[in-house]
Amino acid sequence: MALTGSLVFAVLSAALSSFLFGYNVGVINAPQVVVAQWIRSIRCSRLDHGNATQEDEWCRAYPDNATFADLTKHNSELSTIWSLVSSIFCLGALIGALAANFFVARFGRKGTMLLNNVTALVGSVCMLVPYYVGSYELLIVGRFIIGMNAGFNSGVPPMYLTEIAPSDLRGALGTVHQLVIVVGVFISNILGLPQLLGDAYRWPYLLAFSVVPAALQVVTLFFCPESPRHLYLNRHEPDQAKKALEFFQGSADVAYELEQMEEEHLASKDMPTVTIPELFRDRFLRKIIIICIMVMLSQQFSGINAVMFYSTSIFSSCGMHGIYALYATIGMGAIFVVATGVSMVVVEKAGRKILLLIGLGGMLVMTILLVVFMRLMDSGYEWASYLAVISVMLYIILFAIGPGPIPWFIASELFTQGPRAPAMSVVAGVNWSSALFITLTFPMIVNVAKEYTFLIFTGFLVGFVVYTYLKVPETKGKRVDEIQAEMRQSL
Repeated sequence: MALTGSLVFAVLSAALSSFLFGYNVGVINAPQVVVAQWIRSIRCSRLDHGNATQEDEWCRAYPDNATFADLTKHNSELSTIWSLVSSIFCLGALIGALAANFFVARFGRKGTMLLNNVTALVGSVCMLVPYYVGSYELLIVGRFIIGMNAGFNSGVPPMYLTEIAPSDLRGALGTVHQLVIVVGVFISNILGLPQLLGDAYRWPYLLAFSVVPAALQVVTLFFCPESPRHLYLNRHEPDQAKKALEFFQGSADVAYELEQMEEEHLASKDMPTVTIPELFRDRFLRKIIIICIMVMLSQQFSGINAVMFYSTSIFSSCGMHGIYALYATIGMGAIFVVATGVSMVVVEKAGRKILLLIGLGGMLVMTILLVVFMRLMDSGYEWASYLAVISVMLYIILFAIGPGPIPWFIASELFTQGPRAPAMSVVAGVNWSSALFITLTFPMIVNVAKEYTFLIFTGFLVGFVVYTYLKVPETKGKRVDEIQAEMRQSL
């Protein structure tokens, strides 16, 4: 079925939630040094200047080209404060992801996205004001609130997008979520350049920029209907569901979709409401949610954070220092966006499972090559640094075509309407709890294992490739009832 203008409008409006998610994930990286310097100035101003050691730590002058490592070398407390600024975001996101099920059931997919813009507004204000009142504690509060916003936005948009999409466009529109996430990260990196909003005076506006897409979504999503499947199957409002389908599909005959919804409604109306605990009590639902959890874990434990962490040092080894390393990071973000766009085009042709296998298998090879090339770099072989850069770029491309986008919408394709919302909350919760775990433990692992950290992820990737091959079903072009019928045969 061809895309209609109204469907595109709704997709772009809903995707503003995905943009907020990506923007707030990436926005804290570029101004890291200037924000750390600001935190130092706040702590210095609070000292009674009676302790020379503390004054050395918080009030010492550093050159303009000082790095974050320079600032924290003799100041472990600053490193702890910054870790809190970073990790509190993941904690807020975890809470938001788990709470999404309650809000989606009560307010619907569209309603939840609209309400979630309140957290974007409050979080933006809490990150703008600290600079002017001299409180980095308020910045931490703001990062927590904007993290809650990201938690909601990690699960609700892909649910809405897959439910408003015709079956032959379901995968492509589901991939829009990840595409716009990486666009959000990319834009945050560009706006974070010192020439734009990433300097010592304008960084509060960089962090508070979330209010712009949030306001735009409030205006545009107001004109879009709720998910037809939610209207029919959860609220049992067939007339409203028909109007919503006609909005999204234009002049196309929607009778077939309504018949399918009625069949699903009759089959499920006598079934009890599915809660998160019920997903794990029921044998069949447990099988599906475990698949969804494993696919999401394959995204988080694929080593993507390790590659992003080491990319700066790899770029530096090739002579890209300071602002040039930042430009290289922006270039890597551009490649990420293009590769995710390619995934959106091919996912309906190649299928979900094959893209996951290609992505995970290719990343497995790249992690091994990165260890080899980084060891050669340490041994003084300059040419190995360029091969390491190529390996990083290939790794990013492989992540973007499968393990990046597919985990976000696979649960919407495997679950029927009743358990879909709690399943998406679980999947998003797994994502953020994994991200929180990696954020807290990764620096310690890197300090011990160095570049051999990649071999840990190689081991994970071997397991994920085998699991995906044996357990993950192909969902391309199939209705939910068809997918579940096939899965029941192997139960």
